[in-house]
Amino acid sequence: MMKERQIMWRVGLVVSILAASLVLAEVFSKQVEHPAFSQMQGAADRMTRAEAAIAARRVALGIAIDPNLDPYRTGLIGAESSILTTTVGDIVAKRTTTTTAFAALVVRYFYELGLKPGDRIAVGASGSFPGMLLAVLSACAETGVEPVIITSIGASEYGANIEGLSNAEMVAACRDAGIWPFMPAAISPGSDADQGISSLYRFEPSDELARYAHDIAARLQVPFIKGNNLEESIALHLRTYQQAGPIKAFVNIGGADVNFGGDTDSLKLKPGLILPSVGRQSKLGGLVGYYLSRGIPVIHLLNIKGLALQSGIPVDGNPFAPLPADVTCFRKKLEWLLILGLILAGAALA
Repeated sequence: MMKERQIMWRVGLVVSILAASLVLAEVFSKQVEHPAFSQMQGAADRMTRAEAAIAARRVALGIAIDPNLDPYRTGLIGAESSILTTTVGDIVAKRTTTTTAFAALVVRYFYELGLKPGDRIAVGASGSFPGMLLAVLSACAETGVEPVIITSIGASEYGANIEGLSNAEMVAACRDAGIWPFMPAAISPGSDADQGISSLYRFEPSDELARYAHDIAARLQVPFIKGNNLEESIALHLRTYQQAGPIKAFVNIGGADVNFGGDTDSLKLKPGLILPSVGRQSKLGGLVGYYLSRGIPVIHLLNIKGLALQSGIPVDGNPFAPLPADVTCFRKKLEWLLILGLILAGAALA
């Protein structure tokens, strides 16, 4: 009995020592600048220039910026309705995506994935969150990662839904302004099953969106892709990515059927960086599910307010505010405290 008590006492002491060392290591941890900080800042600055180029393009087109909708005059907030509008949208989420901290966050994701200059990523974007597309492309330009971009033209309310300022046209405007060298690899219509048919704010469905997408692709000299159904559209998108070469990661922006799937399992996905895991991805639809099932990580940029909150980025704040420490720094624990705890725990067991 005495021996058992001694064993229990030693086990309790070891647990206490290890717990104390963990707590002390956390308490005395210090905030350290992330190794990719300079690239994060560079990407944020580049996104600021991109937004200025879009705002200038908007003024040149004679399209006013409503200060009530876009108080910081980013130029990225669209109209409530237009021929490019496919679904309802959240104005707060749209404004939040104009925050340049998202460009820094994408750089952090690239760093965590070990992406290097010349590595190729597939980018699938709806027109709903143009700010997120600018963030991703700013991060690519700063890090040397090569994006293969397919953007659809359909957008939700307040997204890139103004004629002359669709997603593809914004990318081209920034290319023309010398902010990055990128152009879409292809353009698709968007809306349900990527067919470019919208009935929002209409008495009956219209294919104006599909026709506009086709015309924009022709004007920008970019391939136009549209299948007869969702499966064909997914296959056409996938072929475009595969023709570009090996893909190291897939970036989904928005909730396009082709990219996101939109099924029940897809709707449960948390935003941010998603690493492949056994079993889960087999139930997911769209290109998100396709790439995860093949061991390729996904950066999922949807549920914008949730993404901002989990990343330490203000919701509906000043888009040009200094980068938050939650993005640009990490907590470094004092390793010697953990080592000391292990030594003491070992001594207690001796």
